[in-house]
Amino acid sequence: MDFRLDRALRERRLVRLRRGIARADTLDGYVVMLADSWLLMAVVDDGIRLNGFAALRSADVVAVKSRPTGGFVGKALALQGTWPPTAPPNVDLTEIRKLVASVAEHFSLITLHLERSTPDACFIGRLVGIRKRAIGIREVSPQATWDPRPTKWRLRKITRIDFGGAYENALYAVAGDPPPC
Repeated sequence: MDFRLDRALRERRLVRLRRGIARADTLDGYVVMLADSWLLMAVVDDGIRLNGFAALRSADVVAVKSRPTGGFVGKALALQGTWPPTAPPNVDLTEIRKLVASVAEHFSLITLHLERSTPDACFIGRLVGIRKRAIGIREVSPQATWDPRPTKWRLRKITRIDFGGAYENALYAVAGDPPPC
């Protein structure tokens, strides 16, 4: 495990993570959980608010930079009642199938990123099944309409999983539960 990630977790440091995936977003936030293969970050958005979580493959992280804030971000989050950021309960980072299942148990929508093969897209939906090498989700469109059939995604292609953010929450609030297939 990268000592910089471990230090960011222990010291509750605001960090910027850069990954070795072409065109992948850099992410600012707080590392709230670490495992051998995956890490969980509480994402801080440009409005200085916690905006959900991003689970990232640890091996993809190539740079961990402490963000100089002089305590500003922590103080702003404390005034909002969101300091210190903590991991949601029962997230299992030990392997991707357990990660997806544990997140889907507590969050209505998950966002899948396949940044190596599809860097400019993400796929948002509700988990409908997990197999040995793939998962199925019932996708919801940006217009908050549910696709009629689930889509299947290979686990090894998933590089990032987002959940609990303002966009996912708003999308679910409008879309509601998916109708039966």
